[in-house]
Amino acid sequence: MKNTIKRSIALVLSLLTLFAFFAVPTSKVSAATMYNNTVSATLSCDVDSAGCLYSYLSVAGKSGTTRIAVELYVDKQILGLFWSRVNIGYENNVWTDYTTKSCYSNTFSTYLPSHGTFRVTVTYTVSGSGGANDIITKTQTITY
Repeated sequence: MKNTIKRSIALVLSLLTLFAFFAVPTSKVSAATMYNNTVSATLSCDVDSAGCLYSYLSVAGKSGTTRIAVELYVDKQILGLFWSRVNIGYENNVWTDYTTKSCYSNTFSTYLPSHGTFRVTVTYTVSGSGGANDIITKTQTITY
């Protein structure tokens, strides 16, 4: 009798665990990112047949935006596991730019040193009257 009760409890607990593990959520909730000073920020990259990498940068600030600072760097994937900073010809291999306008748009280009997988990372710092600075990081991976 005791063994039957123990087995029944074990079976019920196993089934409950199994059902919980395979349960599918009924709805997906996505939260929109809200910024203090930024409406939108984008990064789009392309590489041509000669190995020239083009990074298209764009930020739209809200009314009251006083400064948009940009930092960009490029990494190359090594052995499929590690990332190594690419020499893009600027101090610390980081390209920087800024504007005191509420919108920023620019194209950064550099020649890639070899074929492989590259990751472009850009950080936008948007300052303004909306509160604390927005620090937005965008990355894109591209293969040449």
